[in-house]
Amino acid sequence: MPIQTTGNVARSLFFTMAAAMALAAMPAAGQPLLTPPPREAKWTGESFDLSDGGLIVAAPTASQVAGILAREMERLHGIQLKVVSELPAGDAPSITLVLEDSPQGRAVLERIGGNMKWPPQRNPDEGYLLRVGRREAVVLARSRRGLVYGCQTLLQLVEPRTEGDGKRLRGVDIVDYPQLGFRGVHICIFPNTELAAVRQMILLAARFKYNAVVIEPWASLKSKKRPETAYDHAYTPEQIRPLIELGQALGMEMIPMLNSWGHASGMRSRSSEHVVLDRYPQYKDLYEADGWSFCLSNPAIYDQLFDRYEELLELFAPARYFHVGLDEAWGHLGLKESKECRGDDPLKLIKSHLDKLHDYFARRNVQVLMWHDMFLERDHPQLGRQSPANSIAPFNTHLALPTLPRDVIIAAWNYSARDEWPVPKYFADKGFPVVVCPWKAKQNTIALVGTAKKHDLLGLLATTWDSLDVCQPSVAEAGVLAWTAPDYQLDVPFDHWLEAIRALPITDLPKLEERRRSPK
Repeated sequence: MPIQTTGNVARSLFFTMAAAMALAAMPAAGQPLLTPPPREAKWTGESFDLSDGGLIVAAPTASQVAGILAREMERLHGIQLKVVSELPAGDAPSITLVLEDSPQGRAVLERIGGNMKWPPQRNPDEGYLLRVGRREAVVLARSRRGLVYGCQTLLQLVEPRTEGDGKRLRGVDIVDYPQLGFRGVHICIFPNTELAAVRQMILLAARFKYNAVVIEPWASLKSKKRPETAYDHAYTPEQIRPLIELGQALGMEMIPMLNSWGHASGMRSRSSEHVVLDRYPQYKDLYEADGWSFCLSNPAIYDQLFDRYEELLELFAPARYFHVGLDEAWGHLGLKESKECRGDDPLKLIKSHLDKLHDYFARRNVQVLMWHDMFLERDHPQLGRQSPANSIAPFNTHLALPTLPRDVIIAAWNYSARDEWPVPKYFADKGFPVVVCPWKAKQNTIALVGTAKKHDLLGLLATTWDSLDVCQPSVAEAGVLAWTAPDYQLDVPFDHWLEAIRALPITDLPKLEERRRSPK
C-alpha cells in the first residue's frame, strides 16, 4: 500500500486558506521557532515546569516512542523523565502519549479536544494534537508515526525558565499535519561513506518529519548470494541493520534500492570503475559491452537481480517499497549499446524487463519506485531536453510508459530548475503517483516542492548523492516545505538549520533503535 494522500481537497477553499495559514505559522516575538511550523498553534501563556523532571505516560503500543522522547529530552536538554504505563496517584507532572482509538485517547479528546480542530483536514493518519498546560502535556495521534511527530515538536518547546535555573515547556495548543503524503530522502552508501554520517542524516530527516528513507548501498554492502557485487571490505548486513531499525523506530519507511538497468557497474559514471568486471571478467555477458548497463537480452541477469532483491528485502523487512533505479542507461544514447543486447525488438525487450521487475515485487506486495528519465522522449516538442531524457531509437523507451502499471511511483529528478518544471505533471496526468527529487540548491528545492504542492502530487524524495554532509540544510528545507501548506514562504533563518544539525554531532550519536523494556 502506498503512503496515501488525502485526495482532491476542495481546491478553492484550500488555496484561499493557504496564505493565511502560512503567515500564521511564523512565530511572534518571544515565541519558539518551530520547524516545520505547525498548522495551528495557540499560545496559552502557561508553562510546564521541568526543573524536577517528570513522567512520560505511555501504553505499551507507544512505549518505544516514549523511550525515544525520554532519551532525547536527556541528550538535548539534560532533563530526566521516567517512562511509566499508568499515571500514579497524586499530581505528578506528566507527558502523556496516546493513540486516538484507545480508551485513553477517546477520554483525552473528550477532555481537551473541544476547542481544537481534530481530526486534521489532510493526511489525518500523520497528524497530531499537542497540548501543554501547567502540570500536563499530551500528544495524541492516530498512528505511532503521528506520536513521533508530536514528540519532535515537543522537544522544540523546551526553553529556560524565566526565573531561576531549570527548563520548562512553553504552553500551547497545536493541531498539525503534513501537506505531502510521501516525504523521503535518498541516501547513498559509497565505499568511502561512514555509517555515522548515514545515521546523522536519518536523525535529521526524522527531526524534520520525513516519513521515508531510501538507502542505495551501491557496491558497499556484502552479498552472500552474489559476493562479486561488493568490494572485499564492504559493510555487512549486520552493520547496516541498526540504521534500518533506527529509521523504523522513528516512524519512517525504510526503502532499499538497487539500480536495475543503468549504473550496473555498481559505481557512478565518473569513477571509471566496475565493481564486478574489474575483478571478475567471467561475468561480462551480464552487461553491455562497456559494462554500464545490464544486458537485457541475457536472462541470466535476473538470477543476479532477484538474488540481490531477496537479500535486500530481508534486510529491510518489513519493506513496503523498493526503488529499482533505471536511470541514465547511457547505452541507449545509440552510441555505446551492444547490438547483441538489443534483441530483435528493443522496445519489446524493455517492456519485458519492466514487467519482470514489477511482477517480482507485486507478488511480494512491494510497491516500486523508479527514476523518470528513460521514459521521456529526447526530442519531445515540449519536454525534450528538460531532463537527461535518453529515450531515442531504436529502444524508444518512452513508448513503454503506457503499459507500465499505474502503481509505479515515478521519481522525477531535476537539479537546476528554478521555476515550475512541467515533467512531474506530465507523469501525473498519465496516472502515475509522482515524487519530485531536488538536490542541494535552495531555489531548485523550492521550485520542485512547489510544483508537487500545486498539482497535489504524492510527494518528495530529496537526494544527497555524493554530498551527504553539505546536503543537510537542503534536506531540512525540503522537509519544511513538504510539510507546510502551499504558498508557505521559506524564510526561516539559516542558523536554525545549523542549530538542528549541531544537535546531531558525527560522534556519540544516539542509538534510538534500541528497544528498552516496556514500562510496568
